[in-house]
Amino acid sequence: MENIISIHISESEPGMIIAEDIYNKYGAILLHKNSILDSYTIEKLESLRVDYFKVFEEYAPVETVAPDLTAIYEENVSDFKEIIRDIGNGKTLDTIKVQNIVNDLQETFTSVKDIIDSLNAVREIDDYTYTHSVNVSLLSSLISRWLNLDETQCKLISYCGLLHDIGKSKIPAEILSKPGPLTPTEFEEIKKHPIMGYKILEKNIALNKNIAIGVLMHHEREDGSGYPFNLKSSQIHLYAKIVAIADIFDAMTSNRVYKNRETPFEVFRIYESEYLTKCDTNILLTFLKRIASFYIGNKVKLNTGHIGEIIFINEKCISKPMIKLNSSKIIDLSMESRSFIAELL
Repeated sequence: MENIISIHISESEPGMIIAEDIYNKYGAILLHKNSILDSYTIEKLESLRVDYFKVFEEYAPVETVAPDLTAIYEENVSDFKEIIRDIGNGKTLDTIKVQNIVNDLQETFTSVKDIIDSLNAVREIDDYTYTHSVNVSLLSSLISRWLNLDETQCKLISYCGLLHDIGKSKIPAEILSKPGPLTPTEFEEIKKHPIMGYKILEKNIALNKNIAIGVLMHHEREDGSGYPFNLKSSQIHLYAKIVAIADIFDAMTSNRVYKNRETPFEVFRIYESEYLTKCDTNILLTFLKRIASFYIGNKVKLNTGHIGEIIFINEKCISKPMIKLNSSKIIDLSMESRSFIAELL
């Protein structure tokens, strides 16, 4: 059994593993058990005045010199863009280059903050197809870890996230980059991309077959409303269920040619109102609870103009947390039908 010790925040070091959930004074979880400390989470705990907590005595110290995440991200996007262009020109999938991208992402983006910062960075809209695939790979891997899947599974799901839209390399560019709504005919063309992606991957002996199946099914929905086969619940592969949630989140929090990005809490509202029956409930709620807790302590601006700090996430209404205003008044957005988070500060 691993030894557990209690430490003061001043003794904390990157790489230490949290041995129990850490709460703020309002009862909100700041860090879940088995989370690995990094410089950001240590600073956050200090700012939220968490003095003592428990960690596992044995841990692997983490290098404190931070890599240039932006440069690494952009390099991987560039490499993936080259992969897609090659496929569009009739070449076979460069699996070595795909493997290098996934390994780089897994080894570099190790914390929730690293991933969220990369998702939030302003990107060229024309690069959306490529940045979206990298983002979905990162998010899919993150969700897999939150589901306590083993390292092999996490890496395979990261592959699936990166390649989920690879079939779009066969879709005409004028449809993919159209600045307005698609016609029914154009949408039917778009809906072919899971099958096209599967055909690109299925005969590649260097890739695990579950990756191709996950790509094929990532637009299927629990209630049978998805495509291309209208599969339901138990018929849908685990990889596809995870990638679907990551795909939706990044799509809605990204700027697109036809719409601006939504705030994370507006996306949480959409998940709660539209996707609880369409996505795997256990995976979706795990994702929402874990990612929402990342924002505790964040400053926000409400649609009323008020500025405040997120202090508590209501698990029954994740999109409407409790906010402590600058005036020190605390409001529960779940009780305020007309108030919502308009902007993260």
